[in-house]
Amino acid sequence: MIPAIGYAQDHFNARAPGHLCRGRERWIEYDGVLPPVDEADPIYRLVVSGAAFTDDSARDARRGLQHSTVELPALMTALFGDEPVLAYCEEGHPRMVPDTAVGLEPHGVTRPGGPLRQWVCRWAMTCQSSEDIAMAAAAGADVFLVGAKTTTKGATPIMASPHVPRLADEPEPSPGLLSEETLGTLYMLTGFRTEGRPTRRFQPAAIPELLDHAKAIVLLHLDKHGPCTGIYSQDPLDIDGSLQQLAQNAGELLVVPFAIPPMLARWDRALWELRQNWDEASQGEFPVPPCPTRRQRETVVASEE
Repeated sequence: MIPAIGYAQDHFNARAPGHLCRGRERWIEYDGVLPPVDEADPIYRLVVSGAAFTDDSARDARRGLQHSTVELPALMTALFGDEPVLAYCEEGHPRMVPDTAVGLEPHGVTRPGGPLRQWVCRWAMTCQSSEDIAMAAAAGADVFLVGAKTTTKGATPIMASPHVPRLADEPEPSPGLLSEETLGTLYMLTGFRTEGRPTRRFQPAAIPELLDHAKAIVLLHLDKHGPCTGIYSQDPLDIDGSLQQLAQNAGELLVVPFAIPPMLARWDRALWELRQNWDEASQGEFPVPPCPTRRQRETVVASEE
């Protein structure tokens, strides 16, 4: 299998956020009134996903960031360097909360067709290393704030309803590092989730407001066989050099540009376009072999000529 990483950078409009992975994830619909769009202050979105396949037809492609052999911590380090990162989890398992998490807030959720009430815990965690980012993601965090504004006072979390009895092993609520305004925006982003197919995990209307509290927002969206990253920022990211350096560090890894987000696009088409612009004199032979049927067809055409 040939590992590859695909990316696309475009502008993001919270009023018309577009599609996520069809059949897997959709945006949470917002019924409120959005403020006017400031076209002079656009939002940039970088979607990065991965895949592994045997030939350029990509029929057997396994899609998702982890299939590229690149993990989330390595990607974030390549893009943001030593910028401080804060992980946020809205519905984590109470027994999987990391030891360094703060702002623990147990609460109950109900799901159609599921148990009457499921106990979950929201929390935040300062990530000081790649290991912290990996730990937070494994524990259920799917929002990462880069360069987030924190408060030294410690915001008091909103408690669950006093009419709901607490569990015996329920973690004690603790003060957090985020202000009430930031917590409210995070709740708007993630607090109205629904499961099923397609799942709804994020509300796009919260992204412009949340960017007032962080330099960039990294969301874990769903691709066909695993998560990919959607990175939202007020400034465009220097991606070409960062991803090429990441590919060199990872070894045999192909970097594939996409015209639209990779979770929506076909890998075979992106590979075809990359092949057209490939310079074998300076880059060597194209690393992805043609599919057997196309190779046979090209051989027949060459013999007829």
